[in-house]
Amino acid sequence: MNIAGSILILVSVLVIAPIKCQCQEWWFWPKYTLGQRAENYPGNQIPSPASNIGEIATYSTPLLFFSEEPSERLINFSDPSKLSDNTFTVELWIVNHVNQKVGGLVTLKHKDGIGEPEWLLGMYGRKIVHTLQSDDLQFANAITHEIRERGWKKYWYHIVSVYDGNTMMLYVNGELQNQLRIGKRRNLSKEALELEVASYMKNEPGMDLGGFIKMLRIYQEALSKSVIQRNFEKLKNLVEEGKLHPSLFHFNAGPYLNNVTENSISIVWETDRPADFVIEYGKQIPFDKKIEVTSQKIETEPQLPKSNIHKITLQNLEPETPYFYNIKAKAFDGSEMQSGNLTFSTAIKNDRPFSFGVVGDTEARPYVNDQVSKLLWDERPNFLLLVGDLTDGGVRDHKFEWNYEYFQGITQLASRVPVFPVAGNGEDDLFWYDRYHVLPAAEGYYSFTYGNAEFFMLNSNVPEDFAPGGKQYSWLEEKLKRSTAQWKFVAHHHAPYSSDDDDYGDSWKNSTPMGDLAIRQIVPLYEKYNVDMVFFGHLHTYQRTLPIKNNAVDNHNGIIYVQGGGGGG
Repeated sequence: MNIAGSILILVSVLVIAPIKCQCQEWWFWPKYTLGQRAENYPGNQIPSPASNIGEIATYSTPLLFFSEEPSERLINFSDPSKLSDNTFTVELWIVNHVNQKVGGLVTLKHKDGIGEPEWLLGMYGRKIVHTLQSDDLQFANAITHEIRERGWKKYWYHIVSVYDGNTMMLYVNGELQNQLRIGKRRNLSKEALELEVASYMKNEPGMDLGGFIKMLRIYQEALSKSVIQRNFEKLKNLVEEGKLHPSLFHFNAGPYLNNVTENSISIVWETDRPADFVIEYGKQIPFDKKIEVTSQKIETEPQLPKSNIHKITLQNLEPETPYFYNIKAKAFDGSEMQSGNLTFSTAIKNDRPFSFGVVGDTEARPYVNDQVSKLLWDERPNFLLLVGDLTDGGVRDHKFEWNYEYFQGITQLASRVPVFPVAGNGEDDLFWYDRYHVLPAAEGYYSFTYGNAEFFMLNSNVPEDFAPGGKQYSWLEEKLKRSTAQWKFVAHHHAPYSSDDDDYGDSWKNSTPMGDLAIRQIVPLYEKYNVDMVFFGHLHTYQRTLPIKNNAVDNHNGIIYVQGGGGGG
């Protein structure tokens, strides 16, 4: 059994979207792929912007922002001569879902760093800064605003700066926050200027610019409040529906492998619009098998008309065999795309060796999930156990946490290695969790066998089920009684044992129970029926116990408990 650690290595590519407004428009996305021969981004993607830099160029001077140097810069991606000399609007769409101070900005500035920027709009932590040079001042006029409430859906901010020829204004999430009368802008000599987008991620090492700034627009005119609010509504609708791009036909989830057996495997994917599909597969390329499906034939949910989640199970496969597959999609408007050639292997036969990965709490930092996925792929596990908190709070009204975060980081791996998850408190309503998975049972807990091992996957969001007589307690006892597997593994989200210093009382002030006592009620079952190991997350560190029985170390008869909550939370 392989359990990978994590190393953070920055791999970042920004991509640019087609112009859909009377303005210049850019969308920024990290590109998370396995690389080398497994380099594959499923479906359509928008090309990366290219900095207009020749073979030899002078290094332009970066800006310090809140005393911090930029961790990533994009310069010369647009010609400053195309920008307005008079009225203009700058619009940023930002998601800030980390708990350390990070920042990003867009600015028109001098390449050599002389003087103040001509204008700047940026956010760092909870502070927003907007500056603009005027004709009669040596230094830039500045508006600052400190955000005192959480953003839309806690994490989203629509930040807009407007100059109408006389007054500079700052809007946040559709509302005017401040304005300053400054008179005319000064005349610009654009040959010495450059447009720059930069991120400041010292406190989140490895985080991508595209994980903070999602969209930038620069208009040649001063937008009215009503237009700004209308733009905000359109952006909110994209996020509500989990769409990553405003107009491009694309996969916004998956392909995602689940529930592999010796003779079958399930594939889940989601597109931004209804489409028909052909799933090609076989033991070699060219493919010798295919299944044709239409959106009408795929199970849909009337109460979720804006969700295009699709599931299919490939059956009658050979055991312990590698397969190739590709999903071809054609939308009703004629748009087409493919997942590209991907791989999976069916489950091994009994008594054959195998390995599996264990990770938990992928949550809100897809750049960590990205690196963990790459490290796991290097080990070529047969499957992955994901021990809860796939999302930080991906309940019914937070669908975006699945599309913008979870699938962004893990698809590169989960399109090739099947995932067996348990639910964490981040998805405790099971709403999108159920819709994005094909599992052996729909109750939030299940078991499966793989080779000579049996895995018992529990839903610890219902702690009363873990007490004697509880629903899952009784179910598990019956399952363990009947199990003939050589190895028995249990997985759930919450910790029966942990040396964490503040979740179960402050261990710097008092003795603590060192774990969740409600969850520990089920431990006697593990001990009675000789469970070998128990995996869980919830706490964002790695810990592994010595063998434990009766709350004491027992090297001969004890159970090893592994806490693996370091996937990005």
